[in-house]
Amino acid sequence: MQRDDQAGFTLIEAAIASLILLVAIVFVAQLFVTALRQNATSRESTHATAIAQSKLEELNATPIEQLQYGGDLGPKRAEAGQPGVKGFSDYVAVDNTDTDRIGVVPNREKANYVRYWKIEPDPGGWQGVYRISVRVVTLTAEKQGEEATLSTVRAQF
Repeated sequence: MQRDDQAGFTLIEAAIASLILLVAIVFVAQLFVTALRQNATSRESTHATAIAQSKLEELNATPIEQLQYGGDLGPKRAEAGQPGVKGFSDYVAVDNTDTDRIGVVPNREKANYVRYWKIEPDPGGWQGVYRISVRVVTLTAEKQGEEATLSTVRAQF
């Protein structure tokens, strides 16, 4: 006696299942690529904020009589990494493998970030009140880099 019903999948069913699995794998791979890009962008933004905060703390620790007033926050688009007003900008390098290695470097070639700062009297006209602003921009070749701008107000009494 022979049976006619056979168990298993047909070739077409297996091909369709493979195609669905392939599409799912492609979407998951794209998610990984997107996550890696977002991670890099987040790292740049975090470094820029930390570098700006460091300069802001340095300027706040300087006695107000020793502060040099002036400067600017750099060009609107800093992708070229132009230096700002002399004495009010510098280049900063961050080692991406060892984030404890952060420092000011003499030229743009070794830098990951450019930092600008400005110290000005209070725009509202208050005597003895100064606004300190620091802007840090990521130096990247392919796009406008991430940036962070921090400001504080300091009073002299």
